[in-house]
Amino acid sequence: MSRRGDIERLLPWLLSLLAVIVWVGPMQWVSASVPQISDIPTYEGAYAQMTAGNLPYLDFTLEYPPGAAVIFWVAGVLPGDYGVGFSFLMMLALVLTVIPVTLTARALGLGVWRQAAAGGITAFIPLLLGGLVGTRFDLALAALIAWLLWAVVTDRMTAAWVILALAVLVKLIPLAFIPVLAIVHLRRHGGQDLLRSALIGFGVLLVLAAPVAVLAPEGLWDSVAYHLDRPLQLESTGAAYLMGMRLLADVPLAVETSFGSQGLAGGAPDLMALLSTIALVVLVLAIALTVLRLLSVQPPSADSAIFVAGIAATSLALLVAGKVLSPQFLVWIVPSAVLIGGRFGWASAWVAALAMLLTQAYFPGSYWRLVALQDPEMALLVLRNAVLIALLALVWPRRGMEAPLRDAPSGQARGRRTPNPQR
Repeated sequence: MSRRGDIERLLPWLLSLLAVIVWVGPMQWVSASVPQISDIPTYEGAYAQMTAGNLPYLDFTLEYPPGAAVIFWVAGVLPGDYGVGFSFLMMLALVLTVIPVTLTARALGLGVWRQAAAGGITAFIPLLLGGLVGTRFDLALAALIAWLLWAVVTDRMTAAWVILALAVLVKLIPLAFIPVLAIVHLRRHGGQDLLRSALIGFGVLLVLAAPVAVLAPEGLWDSVAYHLDRPLQLESTGAAYLMGMRLLADVPLAVETSFGSQGLAGGAPDLMALLSTIALVVLVLAIALTVLRLLSVQPPSADSAIFVAGIAATSLALLVAGKVLSPQFLVWIVPSAVLIGGRFGWASAWVAALAMLLTQAYFPGSYWRLVALQDPEMALLVLRNAVLIALLALVWPRRGMEAPLRDAPSGQARGRRTPNPQR
């Protein structure tokens, strides 16, 4: 094996070790240096309810899907303090994100330095975004998104649908990935294979969610309606726009606490929440149509890069057009944003890192100053959300995103295996 091959083979494991070192060392120091705003008491409360024999959605309310409840329970059965057990699970999730990101970078035909940058930025999430990643379960979703990308890039389409089902059980947002995944699958293997794999994924979702749906249909629906009913959250792009108007023209704004977070109250924020939802639907459809158009004119070797860009753009759309944008949501975008090919590839990776740093600049240390609508914190939020919009433009699917053939690893064609003509 060549020296490059040796490096590429070892890279995922070296970067995984780096992730563990970052987690147990520097991240703990960063977390201790700033007062944290933690969701762990909510998770531990759910665990206590479950250990008392109460069922989520039936005996107590839970705003998260069933897969999240499993994470809360597993954290509790681990030995030691609940917070330590939960942090260990999230460290494991980080490692399980670094590995597929690095493997996918190689399968896409990205150079060794791009592979190292993709895995390295992922490993440094705890420093870029801060200690909050150890007190939220979003890294579990990031790991599933990373494995979804790997499955599609390596043409394991049935596995991709199963992974998508598991991701939806953790958080509902991967439902937005269905159009792009279906379009790429249809392009590669046709409608019959698409239907078969999608039904397998749906079957997995149905089997795992059916017990909850049968025992507590109203409670399960309430967990969905909870998010549909939420007002314009303080850190969303719509809220940032209104804050920009306040900075420029002293537009009056009011903050209220509801649904476990802070949001803007009043007619203008309500209208902005509606417009944000409409914009989100339009963006997701526009991304899917862009992917469809590109696949019709690009060679088959480009479809993996186009898929990664489609997932990255959809993930960014969920952030920039959603009416809720909590800081931990930024981990969703990392697995795809660091894998963008073409001339904007490096820029996408570093702008994603910049967006995380800007988020840590106000959360959690200055968050309550933002709630008080202090000018510096509002300006910082406006800048952070503008960077996310710029990142959406960088990752938007376009021609020329695939790696040059000379950079593809031996035996691979930009990450896509040759489809079996018998399928």
